[in-house]
Amino acid sequence: MRAMPAALVLALAMPPAMAQAPAASGWEAQAAAWAPALTACLAGQGRAMVVEAWAEGAALTARLLLPEGGRQDCLVRGGAVLARAPAGPKRPGEGLRAFMMERRCVDAWRVVDATGREVGWLAYPGCG
Repeated sequence: MRAMPAALVLALAMPPAMAQAPAASGWEAQAAAWAPALTACLAGQGRAMVVEAWAEGAALTARLLLPEGGRQDCLVRGGAVLARAPAGPKRPGEGLRAFMMERRCVDAWRVVDATGREVGWLAYPGCG
């Protein structure tokens, strides 16, 4: 019997929940840093998820996909929601990734802050 390469052994030993999101180039690359703002926008919105986010000076806008299928823009600054409004026009790349508070599918990636604390999950919108 041949020995398995160490990298394969580690990959097989790591449970899916411990997997980290692959390197990202879109808004999701900031998900850990933006987690307090994203969490504030998701509060009280049921099983909504963030499908796009962008910074506007000191504020952040999170585009939410609501449980009933509607879309909402949430403006937040300093962890406080300033405004909620119907979503504007679809942005390029919107909906390729989704940030959510709980793991809803097996291939979701855990988002952790600088201390290693879980702050949410990244997946695709169909996950939830």
